[in-house]
Amino acid sequence: MALAASKNAIGAVSELLKSQLTVNTTATTVDIGRPEAASNTAGPKLNLFLYQVDVDGHLRNVPLDAGQATPVWVVLHYLLTAFDADKDSDSIAAHSLLSEGMLALQELNFIEPTSAELRDNPEPLAVTFDATDSELLSKVMQGTDERYRVSIGFQVRPVMIAPSTPPAYALPVTTVGPPADEGV
Repeated sequence: MALAASKNAIGAVSELLKSQLTVNTTATTVDIGRPEAASNTAGPKLNLFLYQVDVDGHLRNVPLDAGQATPVWVVLHYLLTAFDADKDSDSIAAHSLLSEGMLALQELNFIEPTSAELRDNPEPLAVTFDATDSELLSKVMQGTDERYRVSIGFQVRPVMIAPSTPPAYALPVTTVGPPADEGV
């Protein structure tokens, strides 16, 4: 079943974002993970951090077809943080790289993904920037050695994770004529 690949949709979205940022910015690398881990290696680089996954309330009970199990529709919340060549996230070079990353994400908006995990998503993925206030950043970037880093929050929606159960209705007719096992 083609929808079975959607079980890896969250990772595929992260990979899609990483490749978009790698191709369309001057960042030498794009890391995925907590910002403090990215600050340990030299830049210039961008860091993507998936900090929250929500079930999409508007699509929660919407099946693809009547008779099919309802997929899990999720909204992925990311933070994008930029680091300059000296591992600093609060410099002019880091701020410039952050704006390049924002533009690259904006260009990705409503693109139909081609990866097997996302190909059957019935809606194009939408990238929407979120309000990223200091309170959110403080909560996400807390730790013993972590400090405030300028970042932009965004969400990707709707991401479909479809169950691999077969549909509860008859499959469509694919041939017309005498059955293949009867010789004429």
